[in-house]
Amino acid sequence: MDEKKREDERESLRFMRDVSAEELREAEEYLSSYRHGARMLDCMRYGKQFMGSEVLPEDPLLYWSENYDENLNSVPDADESLIRARMFGVRQFITSLRCDSNTRMLLYWHYIRGVSVARCAEMMDISRAGAFRLRKRALECAARGLRTLKAKANISDLLPL
Repeated sequence: MDEKKREDERESLRFMRDVSAEELREAEEYLSSYRHGARMLDCMRYGKQFMGSEVLPEDPLLYWSENYDENLNSVPDADESLIRARMFGVRQFITSLRCDSNTRMLLYWHYIRGVSVARCAEMMDISRAGAFRLRKRALECAARGLRTLKAKANISDLLPL
């Protein structure tokens, strides 16, 4: 039994070595883009509710067009749809990762729900140090998942929000 455990540890160390610091940073940036998208949606909602048609569109040509009021209502909807689609992609990415359920749960609660790693440790009934180690393993798993996703899609860079 001890030999099996040692073999599993060696295998996990081998996987850790195959993830570069750049891939870890990219994985964290991609996962963090979910919270950024949520903040953008909140700001857009606030703008619609309290500023109405006073919010200027991003495209200055749109500001001077004859149908400004009609265009103003359509532009944020297109942006909102794009943001929501990207957020859905991040959620789907987390659920599709090939790692254990605790790892996916930590990624979900930390990056999607915005819960601190220390609070995740309490929720998962593990030590804080264990939660930070789990987060590191989760980021490594996410980095490998991004590498696989890029290879399958034949793209060089995933666009964060």
